[in-house]
Parts: sequence; structure tokens; C-alpha cells
Amino acid sequence: MKILLIGGVEFTRHCLKEIVKQGGNAVEVMTVKKEHAKFNSDYVDLGETAAALGIPVHYTDKVRSPESVELIRSIAPDVIFVFGFSQLISKEILDIPRLGCVGTHPALLPKNRGRHPLIWALVEGLPQSGLTFFYLDEGADSGDILWQKAFPITLDDDASTLYEKIRVLASEGIAEFLPKLMNNTAPRTAQDASKATYWLKRTAKDGEIHWDQPSMTIYNLVRALTHPYPGSHTFLNGEKIIVWKAVPPMAQSANGQGCQGNELPGTVVEGSESRLRVRTGDGYVTILDYSRANGREVVSGSKLGPEA
Repeated sequence: MKILLIGGVEFTRHCLKEIVKQGGNAVEVMTVKKEHAKFNSDYVDLGETAAALGIPVHYTDKVRSPESVELIRSIAPDVIFVFGFSQLISKEILDIPRLGCVGTHPALLPKNRGRHPLIWALVEGLPQSGLTFFYLDEGADSGDILWQKAFPITLDDDASTLYEKIRVLASEGIAEFLPKLMNNTAPRTAQDASKATYWLKRTAKDGEIHWDQPSMTIYNLVRALTHPYPGSHTFLNGEKIIVWKAVPPMAQSANGQGCQGNELPGTVVEGSESRLRVRTGDGYVTILDYSRANGREVVSGSKLGPEA
């Protein structure tokens, strides 16, 4: 069974290694150069990994281009895996492999289709999410399910820990479904469209902290946008501050730090190079990691808020 892998992020590289580890015959990797992946904060150049595995790599700015489609036809893959790739796959490509094209979505389809599912799961404080491998069709995350499994989300999870949970599940999933694809026994389970929900695309503006919101809402935003994502942000005198890590509000209350004062939301009541305590709409949020362009610490009495 000849496999073509299309992608361009760290998750793609992880899956490529797992496919080879499980005996998959990856005959080509198709990816993009960094200048064509500006929206992927976790972009990875797959060239080095593919070369180390002895797999040819083809760079393209558009997978739908006539050149790329012709290359795919010449490879004649039995299956195409599209893992960590933001471009839509055309019907012309979908029809090439005899076993179809398989994509992946870090949610429990048909729930939470759409953009940025891991970020949304944390922003909304969901108790669980999951990973789904599914057959691509012309819809958005609507194809038949190949493999799916849930994982819990704890209060201490953030984007980086969820990313690791997804990697672990991907290894498990590939190990289970790849042999079934190879011997033509892989399942196909149709999604129930009546149960589908959708996440909208998030923009940079959605990463701004609004200090008049509840502490838990702010904490969820901070943990949702930490590494490998670009971080949540606020402003001090027009200068952008990136917030990477905060303390769960429940933990603060347990430490006797949940009392309220008369400060306005966004007021820094404790400030140092490594720690901030900021007034919110219903209490305080303690920040354990932040960065600013000039490298100076934020001092007590500073007022954080929107860009001036």
C-alpha cells in the first residue's frame, strides 16, 4: 500500500515517524515552505525528517495546483494522509487514491467541527475532547470516521499538554487503523450530521485579555493560547505583553488569594519580573510567565488593558 503524506506542522512529523514505525510504505511527503505557512505557529520543515527516513519530499505553495495534482497522479498512492494541513483538498485529488484520503481533527466529530478545536476546547472550559481520523470528502470535517478516541481535559491542562495528548492518541490510532487499511478491513462510520456543531475561526484580536471578565474566563484564554500558539496578550501604555502561564483561580482561592479589593480590573496589585497578580471582574488572576518587548518587569500599580 503506497502512502502519500501531506502536511507541514509538528503533528505531521510525529505521524510520519509513526507511519514508518508501523511498517507503512510512505512513498512521498508533500509539504510547504515556511513562507507559505504563516498561519501555522507550529510549522515544521519536513524535508530533514523525510530525508532521514529515505522518503522523497515535494514542496508546493498550493496542493491544488496542476503541478501538484499531476505529481500525485504519477505517484498513484493507494491512500493519502492529510495531517496538519490548512489547505482544502480538491475533489480532483480526493478521487485519486483507491482507499481515499484520510484527515485528522482534534475533536470528537461530528461535534466541534471547524477551526482551532483545541484552543476552543480550553477557552470554553470543556471537560473533554478527542482525536478523530476520518475520510475526507468535499465538506468541512464531515467525512466517515475511521478511528476516534476521547481524552479528558483537566484544570491544569493547557495547549501544550493537549498537544501532547493528541500526539499520544495519534500513535495509538495509527497503530490500530494502518494495518486495517493495508488489508482492506478498515471501518467507515458515517457521521450524524444532525449532531454536528462548529467552531469559528479565531483571529489575533480574540487573544486579547479583557480584565473585566471573570478570572476563570481569563485563565482559560491564557492556557488555550500558550505554546505552541502565540500567547494571549494585553497592553501596558501601548506596549504589547504576551501572557504565557497563569494559576487556576480555584488554586488561588485555596491559597487564600481570592479576596476582592477596590481596584479597577486590569490593575496590577503585585508586580515582578516573574509574577503578576492582576485584578479581574470577580477577583484576581496570578500570572507566572509573561514577556514584553523591552524586557522590563511590570510593577505594582500598573494598569493593563486594551491597546491605546
